[in-house]
Amino acid sequence: MSKTIVALDFSSKEEVVDFLKQFDEPVYVKIGMELTYACGLEMVKTVKEMGHHIFLDLKLHDIPNTVKGGMKNLANLGVDIVNVHCLWWYCDDEGCH
Repeated sequence: MSKTIVALDFSSKEEVVDFLKQFDEPVYVKIGMELTYACGLEMVKTVKEMGHHIFLDLKLHDIPNTVKGGMKNLANLGVDIVNVHCLWWYCDDEGCH
């Protein structure tokens, strides 16, 4: 598998599925805000069912308790990578507080 992450900067499920059909092996893909807002988090399920790995790029940034709750819910989606934007006084080696 390539170490490259392919951005799924599309606005519809059909575009994503058509694009991903060209790959014979699983690839890492980025699902960002544009696709999530257009298609919802069901897009994660669709891409996972196609066998691909997901970097969910939603740029989580809020008060620590809200980010923690969001991460708990996102963990249930089975994504491989999620990014969190935090301020130094919110996070330490044990995570965000």
